[in-house]
Amino acid sequence: MDTWRAASPFGAIGVYIGGRARACAQPRLTARWVERQAAAGWHLMPIWVGPQPWHNAGTGLSTDPSEANGQGREAAEGAVDAARSLRLPAGTVLYNDLENYTDRATWDAPVVAYLTAWTQRLHELGFRSAAYVSVSSGVKALSAHYHQAPQAMPDVLWAARWNLSASVGDADMGLAKGTAKWAGPRRAHQFRGDHDATYGGITLNIDRSWVDVNPAALAAKDKKPRI
Repeated sequence: MDTWRAASPFGAIGVYIGGRARACAQPRLTARWVERQAAAGWHLMPIWVGPQPWHNAGTGLSTDPSEANGQGREAAEGAVDAARSLRLPAGTVLYNDLENYTDRATWDAPVVAYLTAWTQRLHELGFRSAAYVSVSSGVKALSAHYHQAPQAMPDVLWAARWNLSASVGDADMGLAKGTAKWAGPRRAHQFRGDHDATYGGITLNIDRSWVDVNPAALAAKDKKPRI
């Protein structure tokens, strides 16, 4: 981490803090580690990998929107518990990793119910909400329902589209041109998938994103966004 902070162009890093679908145990993730990385200047993006839009008794999201709503609240509570154990302060943006899906007729409604419940519960607990979703699925679902409950939408949108464009412009985010949805410092774009990168002699396999997020500005975001 120290070597990449000095030698790489990166200033932010995603950190998997928990969730039923998290693939890595992270035994070395501690409050002390978080403190050291923040002091070194890293912008940390805490990621919760909750239930996913697939059929699996252990890791799957419910296809029933009312049940997905409850799963969203449960995920938020778990993420906050993990964040607090790592001594992340109130107001921290917590990112929900919800992977791509192709059957939008089945999953759009529960995905929106899940992510809006996640957002509302995080707000109740004093944290900010973000969603990592694919441009071809989750972004479309959230955008289509944005007008119904703008204040229940995630504060930050992290869109996955591996088009090699380091930008959070509307087109790269999968949003309509000139939209006010997630305008301002409320966007991130994962523009390149897993690949090896070497800095300071250390090679890691990474996904690469362009991040335009200012947590301090989120509290002042427009209460009635122009759609």
